[in-house]
Amino acid sequence: MNKKTKIVILSILGVILIALAILPTLVKNYAIKNSKALLGRQINIGDLKYNYFTSTVKVYDFKLFEANEQDYFVSLDTFILNLNPLKLIKDKVEIDKLYLSHLTVNTVMKDSTFNFDDLLAFHSSTDTITEKEKEPLKFSVSDISLKHANFYFDDQNINKETHIEDFDFIIPYVSWDQEEKSNADLKFNLKNGGYFKSILNVHPSSGEFDAHFTISDLQLKPFYEYVAEHAHINSLEGLINSEIQIKGNTNEALKSIVSGKVDISNFEMTDTYNKPFLAAKHIASDLKEIDYFNSSYTLETLKINGSYSFFQLDSTSNNFLRIFKLDTATPEVVENKGDTLSNSNTSSDNELHYAINHLVVQNGILDYTDNLTGEPFNYHLSEIEINSKAITSNTNWIDIYSTMLLNNRGTLKANLGINPNDYYNSTLDISIENFLLPDLNIYTNYYMGHSILQGDMYYTSKSKIVDGQIESENKLLVKNASLENTKGGLYNLPLKFAFFLLTDKNGDIHLDVPVRGNLNDPDINVGKIVWQTFKNVIGKTVAAPVNFLVGLVGGEKKDLEEIDLTYTDSIPTEKAYKQLGKLIELEQKKPDLKINLTYFSDRNLQAEALAKAEIGKSFKQETGKDFEKQEKEFEKFVLKKVESDSLDFNGAINKLVSQTQKDSLVTAFETHLIQNTESYIKAQAPFSKIEIEKGKLKDPENTGTFPKFKISYGLKEENAN
Repeated sequence: MNKKTKIVILSILGVILIALAILPTLVKNYAIKNSKALLGRQINIGDLKYNYFTSTVKVYDFKLFEANEQDYFVSLDTFILNLNPLKLIKDKVEIDKLYLSHLTVNTVMKDSTFNFDDLLAFHSSTDTITEKEKEPLKFSVSDISLKHANFYFDDQNINKETHIEDFDFIIPYVSWDQEEKSNADLKFNLKNGGYFKSILNVHPSSGEFDAHFTISDLQLKPFYEYVAEHAHINSLEGLINSEIQIKGNTNEALKSIVSGKVDISNFEMTDTYNKPFLAAKHIASDLKEIDYFNSSYTLETLKINGSYSFFQLDSTSNNFLRIFKLDTATPEVVENKGDTLSNSNTSSDNELHYAINHLVVQNGILDYTDNLTGEPFNYHLSEIEINSKAITSNTNWIDIYSTMLLNNRGTLKANLGINPNDYYNSTLDISIENFLLPDLNIYTNYYMGHSILQGDMYYTSKSKIVDGQIESENKLLVKNASLENTKGGLYNLPLKFAFFLLTDKNGDIHLDVPVRGNLNDPDINVGKIVWQTFKNVIGKTVAAPVNFLVGLVGGEKKDLEEIDLTYTDSIPTEKAYKQLGKLIELEQKKPDLKINLTYFSDRNLQAEALAKAEIGKSFKQETGKDFEKQEKEFEKFVLKKVESDSLDFNGAINKLVSQTQKDSLVTAFETHLIQNTESYIKAQAPFSKIEIEKGKLKDPENTGTFPKFKISYGLKEENAN
């Protein structure tokens, strides 16, 4: 090679090297100068470098401006792209590394528009290629990572900016023809503590994916403004922790299935007076399956611990309806054009399906208040326990069991049965023990013109609603009641006289209050119905006292409804034998009549009576006297037995007769009573089909009652198989 040729070759190489050296600068300047034509927005690039040997592109200090060319829409510190250009020969793009550092994106929403709408419009307006489709270009990308990213979302509709900081995203590998799912992990810290983490596996060709999301200590406070759009509240507090799994296909993302667990701790909402009205120490939910596409939501468990509710009732609404703006909601108008409804949501495809397989509420508190009488009535319910299984949209009946403490003293047990699709068909059984009657003085003064100075109430209620018609049977046992007349009262009832008539020899009052009403009537008021019914019962008692007293000592109707006994009866009384004789006679005259006797008794009250009777035996042996007739002498006898000045009469009884002994006495007495009753029936009528059974221990009928056989009737053929 001659000297001239060498000079030419070296000159050409020099030109090439110079061109390669200035190429990144030329590309950078060209991109900045023509950014609006290329991207629809102005950009700025701090530096651009290209390594020819490793095929690596590096961009530093990149900024994409807003449409005003002053504010930044997107910015990042470092962008690294490592290509394998030789693969392009085989129609495949291979990227060995894609790295972004300190990416910042500012998104702004106002009304229904976003600050990037012009970008979408710019790119959607570009010409599309109409050539005959070619085989898709194959690709593979390795080591995709996003580090220390920050995202800002400014919702100007509610003047709220949400910040996601220190966002990390990693995808080890993804390719066009990949046979296995690719993995994408990301994690970012929350501004007020906690973090969000996810693991995503996607099959690029089929679109099948599964994802696992972890949310740790997400504070609800930043979401206050969103809730405030729909509710009159002052604050929203709480922490969310969750583990969520999502499975589905990217081609049909709406059909994805969600499952997992959600825990909320220290939840609290306050009203505009800054008073907490809804709170819970802990809410735990096990999401069995959430199928949004099919409107199906199934929770395996929902457990609420330490709940608190403040419920304020007035004559027209309540605080919950006001807070959540439901009292002013306008019902959707559905036009009727011929036989066609304009409401498109009537399709069964949009039918909601839900299920809570197990609902548990523990240690709940409810503060209730109203001003219906012109004077504030406040009541405190605590230790609320609710337990229910299988609350589903496709069931026709749900049973919910509940217990609670009334004003820190009385206890309530309730069993609610309800049709979730028709609230006008339901049942409610309630039993109340040790309810302090003076708690109701605001109501008794208002309705009856009386104050209750003292007294305990035992109450059972069996209510049912059929097609909106309510039928409620209420039984009250009032012990040690004393009254004081006050002026006025809506009904001005002669309650003292009525209580005198109703009080038995033990000082107790047994009262039946049947309630009837039509809930379909928009003017109905259940509270007024109850008080009106109570007024009628008291009025009838006072209006015909002789007839009422005759009925108490043994009217014919009563004889066929139940057989009443005393706590110390182990064999039927003479009166009970007469009632059994009437039942046997009735069975002989009506062979198809099925007669059942169900035994009920308050075991606690019976245990107290039997304990006294047991000690009364010793009193009889030592003194020869009847303890029931010599009450004062018997009391001295008992107190002397315990040799203690600190115990009262009842405490002395409890010391002399243990709870185990009491339970044994109750069991023995009820067993002997049932056996003796059955023997009498068989002796009088060997072929009698009268059946005797014990009521369930948890049945409210056992509360506050003397031993009795409740009589029920039916036809024998109805139970024949």
